[in-house]
Amino acid sequence: MAYRDIVVCLAEDKRSSSRLDAAIGLAERHEGKVTGVYVQPPLAVPGYAGANFPPEFLERLDTEQRERAEEAEHEFRERTAKAAVSSEWRPVAGDPVEAVTTSAHYADIAIVGQTDPGDGRSIEGFADSVVLGAGGPVLVWPYAGSFDLDPATVMIAWNGTREAKRAVSDALPFLQRANKAIVLGIDTGDGTHTPGTDICAHLARHGVKAEARQGFTSVNVDASNALLNAIADEGARLLVMGAYGHHRMRELLLGGMTRDVLRHMTVPALMSH
Repeated sequence: MAYRDIVVCLAEDKRSSSRLDAAIGLAERHEGKVTGVYVQPPLAVPGYAGANFPPEFLERLDTEQRERAEEAEHEFRERTAKAAVSSEWRPVAGDPVEAVTTSAHYADIAIVGQTDPGDGRSIEGFADSVVLGAGGPVLVWPYAGSFDLDPATVMIAWNGTREAKRAVSDALPFLQRANKAIVLGIDTGDGTHTPGTDICAHLARHGVKAEARQGFTSVNVDASNALLNAIADEGARLLVMGAYGHHRMRELLLGGMTRDVLRHMTVPALMSH
């Protein structure tokens, strides 16, 4: 398995260049193509105030926005040409979630950014929505920190669900390059299986050095904090997990592990729904 088609969401936020680094790195490893989906936001002028601004002001805002888009395109073309990877520049206007998820339907993996609460250009809940709609793996890149695309240790959050299995299969290119994978068993409390052991045996048949760890029962603890603590304790530099195992409305009402991890993650996370 290889990531031959890689979609990366590029925008005006501070970490756009780091996502492009990740996309180019994957393309180099897998002889793949990078599609840069550039999301151009609407002019940030409140509706009630728009009529009070002179046309020259709005024209200047539009010009500045187009100039930033041209700079982003120049950087994209220059860097993909230098890396000698196949590429496509795809500027879009309108709903950014729809634009990225639609492109992801024709790709092996999509790369998006974690919402940065300190950056007004970062869209709240964007990664969540793309994970739900992509139809494949989404690599969520943190808004802080520097990370390697060949992490020595990968953490797998395993609870035996369909989403978790999908994420593990989607992450095989990363897992096969890692020194080891830590399978953290998250017991859902139904007592129907022993988390971790069987998936380790499955991964071994794919050349992955996987080690099972007894995790926790998700109904009794703050699952997202327990998972993030385990990542730090094991020194993992990539998280693999299934996303939104329950109906999303229930997740939103009760507080979902997926949402919490996306808010507080400290390493890249490969998620599949």
